[in-house]
Amino acid sequence: MLTAVLLAGALLLGAPAAVLAVVALGLWSPALFLLGVVVWAVAARVPRGRVSLARDEAVFLQAVAGELQAGSVLRAAVVSGAARVPGLDLRGAVRRAEAGRPATDVADALGSSLPVNGRLAAAAYRLAAETGGRAAGVFGGLAARATDRSELDRERRSLTAPARTSAVVVGTAPVVLLAVLLVTGHLGVLVSRGLVGIVIVAVGVGLQAAGAVVVWWMMRPTAT
Repeated sequence: MLTAVLLAGALLLGAPAAVLAVVALGLWSPALFLLGVVVWAVAARVPRGRVSLARDEAVFLQAVAGELQAGSVLRAAVVSGAARVPGLDLRGAVRRAEAGRPATDVADALGSSLPVNGRLAAAAYRLAAETGGRAAGVFGGLAARATDRSELDRERRSLTAPARTSAVVVGTAPVVLLAVLLVTGHLGVLVSRGLVGIVIVAVGVGLQAAGAVVVWWMMRPTAT
């Protein structure tokens, strides 16, 4: 009762409702709270979607094109462009460019860092470094291509959002239920029933694992 009063008072004083909900969950059910922390930690480590990566790549390539048009050398353009997109992992290319490594090394790093135009950008870098030609237009065209891919991926995600949400709910609900049974000790009660209980648990876990694989296969990105 005292806990409820304190939480209500904190809410009236302007405390964030989301924070209070987390605190209430931790007090009411520590097991569910720990399970939520684990799920959040796993979700936080999931790589960003292709939409964000393609958008960042477009910003980077456009920045490189702008630097080249302004008269910067190729290596400096890469370093300056990478500074504008911290969310895109271009550290390898930046380190090699700043260290004065051969153009092929910098190009290889670019090729492995850019998800949309990696191979084309690497080839453009090599060609520009070898011939000394103006590459601003090429990198600008690659930026436009990355922008188009970003828009296409965004449209695809928007159109498939209801189906993906349903797949996540159907695929994860049994897993969450199994985790709740495990942390609350009810799963052990079933296993203690003997061979029949063990078989039921094994079949259930196997079906859930198969369902998770199917959901992952349905939601995996498709090549375009």
